[in-house]
Amino acid sequence: MKKAKGIVKVEIINDIISMIIQGNLSEGDFLPSIRSMSMRYHVSRGTILVVYKYLESIGYIQGFERSGYVVLKNTQSLPLSQQPLTDPPYIKFCSYPSHDPLTKLVERKPCRLPMHFVRRWLVNYEKSHFQRATLEPSSPITRFLKLSRCLDIEDHSLLLFPGIQEALSLIALFLQREPGRNVIILEAPCSWEVRELFVQYGFETIDVPTDHHGLNVEALPNIRYATLLCMPTLHYPSATRLSESRRQQLHDWTVKNQAILIEDDRYTMLSFGKNSSLPLFSTYTDIPIFYLTHLFELVGTTYNLAILILPKSFSQTLQITHRTMVSTYPPASFDIVKTFLASSYFMKYLTMLVDERQQKAALAHKICVEHFRFRTLNFIDEAGFCSFSAGQEEIPQELLNTVFFPILSTSPSSNATLPFLFPYALLSLAELEKVAEQSCS
Repeated sequence: MKKAKGIVKVEIINDIISMIIQGNLSEGDFLPSIRSMSMRYHVSRGTILVVYKYLESIGYIQGFERSGYVVLKNTQSLPLSQQPLTDPPYIKFCSYPSHDPLTKLVERKPCRLPMHFVRRWLVNYEKSHFQRATLEPSSPITRFLKLSRCLDIEDHSLLLFPGIQEALSLIALFLQREPGRNVIILEAPCSWEVRELFVQYGFETIDVPTDHHGLNVEALPNIRYATLLCMPTLHYPSATRLSESRRQQLHDWTVKNQAILIEDDRYTMLSFGKNSSLPLFSTYTDIPIFYLTHLFELVGTTYNLAILILPKSFSQTLQITHRTMVSTYPPASFDIVKTFLASSYFMKYLTMLVDERQQKAALAHKICVEHFRFRTLNFIDEAGFCSFSAGQEEIPQELLNTVFFPILSTSPSSNATLPFLFPYALLSLAELEKVAEQSCS
């Protein structure tokens, strides 16, 4: 008896996921061609294509034009259960646009702190590190948050983490213990790593789209006790900001549904308070908001530090949970960041960084508007990145996935208009000037 088409698709998906988890398929391995897989499983090529697209949409594999599909890093997820499987949409947002090339761009300058300061700090740290046995935040962190985002907070409501995912893990663990709070609402597009974290904790995820005014608040479902993870001040990768009217609508929705907000403000820190709207955390004090940010642009990936500010109503419980999840001795990166923020180098370095980013923003805007004339440009001066729409033929091949990154994981016809990301803050002024020269030639 011939098996139903849907059952066959689930079997193929489970086979491939199992081989990835067991190590039979390693990161970087090419999967068999669609033709050979269709012959092996006695199904149409279209069925195999649907399987591969689905595996790509959940982060197991990635497709490359004219090359095939490659296995990504093992996620250690279990195979699919025998549940109804729906075909994935034709176009799917990436976790991070063109993840591998963009990651290389992010990580090529891991340390941004002045080297003379790092050397001096290392000497002092070797002498005194045995005395450090706490992970408590200190006044330099709160001082920086007040300077950069006008946040006047107390030390006891602030927690430090080695990364964003660790901070989100604490929130997920807390929500998991709260009755009825098993729904997480995410802006689309959203990082695959963030989505997968909540899936692993057993949350039901719901996507809500964004447009030129930020999160489409009217599309939020009326579900009581849900949690919304959003980027109201600066959404990545669309480079949009939630309008004032929508901010009020979001507040009203939160009150009505007794919801909790996680305000991801990590990219707004790039502005250091200049021309930025205030965080929801400081604007609406009558609703529970977790405020989340990091110091990537200030210190680089080597000493990156994630900061989580807690709602007052949950502060005591989360402080206890946090202490059970961290080691007694914090990593050295915690200490060097706090020492740098309190040092005499900080304000001079900060001013230099802001001036450099203003120059980059002016040049990047010129490239987008005058040289390429990109359509539907989303550009906020202090963002450090922008998004735009363009036809694939409008992007020079040498600039694709090196300067301009597609935000879609699947490409329609070659003449279609697609959204792109331009992370200009990660490029040097010399590199931006070269891009401007190339666009004129």
